[in-house]
Amino acid sequence: MAEWIDSLFGAFDMGVFTALHSLAVAAGENAGPEITSFLTYLMHFISFFAHDGLCMLALGLLLMVPRRTRRLGACVFLSVCCGAVITNLTLKPLVARVRPYANFEHLAGTVESWWIAVGQPLESDRSFPSGHTTAATAAMVGLFLSAKRKKALWPVLIFPLLMAFSRVYLMVHYTSDVLVGLVSGALGGVAAFFLIRLLFGFLERHRDLRLFAFVLDFEPLTFLKGLRKQQGGEKQ
Repeated sequence: MAEWIDSLFGAFDMGVFTALHSLAVAAGENAGPEITSFLTYLMHFISFFAHDGLCMLALGLLLMVPRRTRRLGACVFLSVCCGAVITNLTLKPLVARVRPYANFEHLAGTVESWWIAVGQPLESDRSFPSGHTTAATAAMVGLFLSAKRKKALWPVLIFPLLMAFSRVYLMVHYTSDVLVGLVSGALGGVAAFFLIRLLFGFLERHRDLRLFAFVLDFEPLTFLKGLRKQQGGEKQ
């Protein structure tokens, strides 16, 4: 399947790589292994936030702490997990596409030198689709769908596009990889949104059970304030 994708999108992928290499050169990137362009540093910075989906998972966990944003956090966390199932556990092993800088039968002879010029970012798994793009898209789609005030959150959907751009700019993914990553992430976010809605609906209907009520209502700040008052009372 990887060979078929290479042949189908080869000219398109190479055209985008050429354009982004020209952009890197125009931004001041040299041919050597040392990064010389602020744009390249920026692309590495953006890419970092979806490495193994860890920052996106951490965002979900952080949002789950306050009761007011618990549902949002749960949706973000589950969205990343759903996206990982689609991309990392299913499509990557199934397609087994080689990274562009290592695909010597296709275009590595050209792209490898460009990859070196932007810092030789190493990736250990397969190329299709982009796991970084999937994680970023899943998290932001999950966040957007589960939010009540969606008008204020439209800008978060720009982040997956920046992530996709950074992955191709760094020559670790083909454009076709990140496009499918955007779709996989969106599907993960939508799936998580409906699963979380079912889960929280179930918890609400059975909140008479202490465990479910605790999951829905526990507020760390309120708990800490109560604990401080209790300790203060004991000292007196």
